[in-house]
Amino acid sequence: MGVDAERLEVGGRSLGKKRSHLRVARPPITVFSTTRLGGSRTTMSLFSSPALLRNATTTATVGLSLCRWSSTAAMSAFTGQRANSSQNSQVVQRRRLPSRLKFLEDQKAQGESRALERYQTRDFKAGDVYAPHDLSPTEMKKWGKRQAPRTDALDALNLKPMDLYKNFSVMSEYMTSMGRIRHRSETGLRPVNQRKIAKALRRAIGIGLMPSVHRHPEILASEMRSRMEGPGGF
Repeated sequence: MGVDAERLEVGGRSLGKKRSHLRVARPPITVFSTTRLGGSRTTMSLFSSPALLRNATTTATVGLSLCRWSSTAAMSAFTGQRANSSQNSQVVQRRRLPSRLKFLEDQKAQGESRALERYQTRDFKAGDVYAPHDLSPTEMKKWGKRQAPRTDALDALNLKPMDLYKNFSVMSEYMTSMGRIRHRSETGLRPVNQRKIAKALRRAIGIGLMPSVHRHPEILASEMRSRMEGPGGF
């Protein structure tokens, strides 16, 4: 087949300067074709046809609606989950409320009983007979006074007073709140043990284990802690 055409066009492009009787047809579907018109480039796509454009518009609208529906559904599901979780937490709190109120009432009752126990200095035993007057503050003050023991505690426990100078809890029992040594009428010790416990106290004060003008700091801290644990603080 002879080719004497001035220009052979394939898809709008020139391949030669000769004119041909054979013209190559364009492909049935061209996704993008570019032609020059007056020095400007024009791009034509597959959707240049009105029918295809309408189909594309419909498809895009459906896609957008589907996206909008999916986002709305996800948001509604998230909101529903939050509502369910909040309702469940409210139900749990409502169920725990009676037990919490009961616990607070028990704590309040225990605090009041502790406050009353501090003023109840008499230790009642099973079988004791007492009158209402025995529970008055006047009688409680009588029982609150420190009484001298009838027996020597060191002899009963077979302890040596000179070996106890490092034990501040024992030393504090034989010392007043101002750092003075208690008299034998208060300690209930024999004269020999009284002299030995006084010597042990002076030794503890001399080496710095016991204070000379107040009670031991550990004893003061324990008393302060017991006062603060009460319902009214101090």
